[in-house]
Amino acid sequence: MEQGNKSIVVDAGNTRIKVGLFQGHDLQEVHAFSNDELDKLKSLLIKFKNLSGIISSVRSDKNTKWLKGLLPNAFLFNHQLSIPLTNNYESPTTLGIDRLANAIAAANISDKNALVIDIGTCIKYDFIRYPQIYEGGAISPGIELRYKSMHQFTGKLPLVEDRIQGPFVGKNTLDAMRSGVINGMHLEMVGFIEEYRRLYPELTIFLTGGDSQYFELGNKYGIFADENLTLKGLLIALIHAQTTFSSSN
Repeated sequence: MEQGNKSIVVDAGNTRIKVGLFQGHDLQEVHAFSNDELDKLKSLLIKFKNLSGIISSVRSDKNTKWLKGLLPNAFLFNHQLSIPLTNNYESPTTLGIDRLANAIAAANISDKNALVIDIGTCIKYDFIRYPQIYEGGAISPGIELRYKSMHQFTGKLPLVEDRIQGPFVGKNTLDAMRSGVINGMHLEMVGFIEEYRRLYPELTIFLTGGDSQYFELGNKYGIFADENLTLKGLLIALIHAQTTFSSSN
């Protein structure tokens, strides 16, 4: 990818780090790194260290500082940064910045109320009231957290590490756990969607996150599935920050 009018966006989540390379508003490349691939991540970031960019990190201050050192021209996406969204969350400094990035993207795309469902380490539900007002939402455990909690807080349940849905009526312990987790999450999300649609009939629904691929929700509810929604929200935040910074100088 040739450097020029390009920007780099980093979304450092709990279990993986995603890097997006944009040409203008167009997402050109996406790279994902596990916690065991930080050397590969470092090599990529050094290659594009001169680009303007933005970093969103829910990791420790030490790890976030490491990322910022590799991209000296990048903004740090935090609660001090000006954003193109009104935030009505009662404790804005405790709001996960990945949730905020998703809300920015959804508000930019939708011409009505919006609900974002982000399925990763946790399932995050975020409601954006039109026009561009973030109201809040809900958080519940994701697939891995549910399996780990059953294993760690019981005496005999095994640790399940796959993403198999299994039958609705489990005939053995593994299938019963799979049904409880995967089918249970599906029914939870359907319940949230239907209640939000009852409260806000004019509603655009977005589905994102690393584990969203394991759930079929789009056909019935007309959901916009976009695994890179967070990256796109961060780009919008970057453009807004650059404009704000330029106008103040």
